Amino acid sequence: MSIAFITSRELSKQPARVLARVKKSGPQIITVNGQPTAYLVPASPLGIEADIDILRGLRLRQALATAQAEALRAGTADLDMAAIDAEISATRTTRPVARPALAKTTPPTRRIRKQASAKSTA
Repeated sequence: MSIAFITSRELSKQPARVLARVKKSGPQIITVNGQPTAYLVPASPLGIEADIDILRGLRLRQALATAQAEALRAGTADLDMAAIDAEISATRTTRPVARPALAKTTPPTRRIRKQASAKSTA
């Protein structure tokens, strides 16, 4: 099973051919301007629910890897619980108290317009 790169243009021009290739050969990487953008993966025999669970697990692992890389970059990867609690406490004392947002109402312009146009056509 080899993973092939497919341009977004090829996907838009020949979607049936690309999907047949995914089904036959396995995962394909979609590129936009030469940069990997998405993956096409064939459905498994386990069913769509199992596939969605697997994809959610993948997204979770991606988010965790991103957070870990950011912690390493920021120098916060080695903080212990006491240091984390101290950071949270310091942030809470310096942050202003949040005020509840006022409820925004949308004016009923669409309803008025529809009623007006219905009256004019009657």
